[in-house]
Amino acid sequence: MVWGERADLDLGGARGSLRSMIVGICTGILDHPYHFCTSDEREKKIKKRAIYVRLVYGMYDRAQDIPEAECSEWWTKVHYDLLPLESIFTADELNTYAPELEKERKDKYFGVFRRKIDRPSAEAPQWVVAIRGTNLFALADLRNDAKIFFETLNESTLSQLLYYVVWALCELHGSWNVNVTGHSLGAAVGLLVCRRMALEGCLVEGHFFNPPFVTLDSVVSTCRPLRQAGVLAANLGLPADERTNRRSKALAEFLTIENWSPYLYVDKHDFICREFVSHFRKAMHERPWYSPLTDLIQRFVVETESYHLLPSAHLVTNRKHHCNPITAHMLWNWIRPNLRYNFKHVNLENIQDPSI
Repeated sequence: MVWGERADLDLGGARGSLRSMIVGICTGILDHPYHFCTSDEREKKIKKRAIYVRLVYGMYDRAQDIPEAECSEWWTKVHYDLLPLESIFTADELNTYAPELEKERKDKYFGVFRRKIDRPSAEAPQWVVAIRGTNLFALADLRNDAKIFFETLNESTLSQLLYYVVWALCELHGSWNVNVTGHSLGAAVGLLVCRRMALEGCLVEGHFFNPPFVTLDSVVSTCRPLRQAGVLAANLGLPADERTNRRSKALAEFLTIENWSPYLYVDKHDFICREFVSHFRKAMHERPWYSPLTDLIQRFVVETESYHLLPSAHLVTNRKHHCNPITAHMLWNWIRPNLRYNFKHVNLENIQDPSI
């Protein structure tokens, strides 16, 4: 999801004042290696974060049908090429995924980027898949936002096509050469796909800006009486053996992906993603690693899949104070080279504890 991002940024091509400022900042970072840097490690982190933010902004502009010459500045200045999505597919796969590809041509959610061969870099990988957030005027985007709330984003055409693209890139070039990045809605679907691949034994590095943690279960859990009512409803709606099986499956998934830690860029003032901060502060008996309300949806409505319940992560929290929680959700917060942030590898406590 994204709330008013396009309107606030005025990213209408090279004429946008903030767009020009961001271009200048990123160009300065890349052309002057030690500008704003106190160490090699900090320099690499700044460059990598700047590159990913630019690629995602390129997807925002592309979805707004901004001329290619202007839009491409986002990625060409950091030495990447945007490849036609069709080039990832074989002839048979083009037929198989024809409906999904046609929808992606219309919605323009994500792009596949390849680093220029003559520009080796220690800061970014050879291949990056970048995914934009919500366009508030696009009905399809709002539907996908609703799927986030009910944990049914796995049913979307976007997630199905993105999964295949990331899987194909890893098969062709190795998972160590592929990164996935996205903002808001793009962060949610990127997390979903990378988490699923981690369950299959393929660890893909992901960098996700302001990933939403606003599911039905997380909203209900903010009110204890509603939480208790939700658990009671789930217990009444599901047979005991099925509840046990779902819990066992959820725990098995946690243990499978405990060595996969995505990078989550979170602002504690952003009500859409701040729950990720408290998620890792609570022991497992205080923070259920499965969603009882999602169990009900899955039993009676449609197959669900949680993307936000993670055993560990590299958590990057913005230290800048925001009076406006909407502003805290904006992608441009992460472009600044002098950004004050905390970086910590966090783990959910007592991961072996199966108690609820």
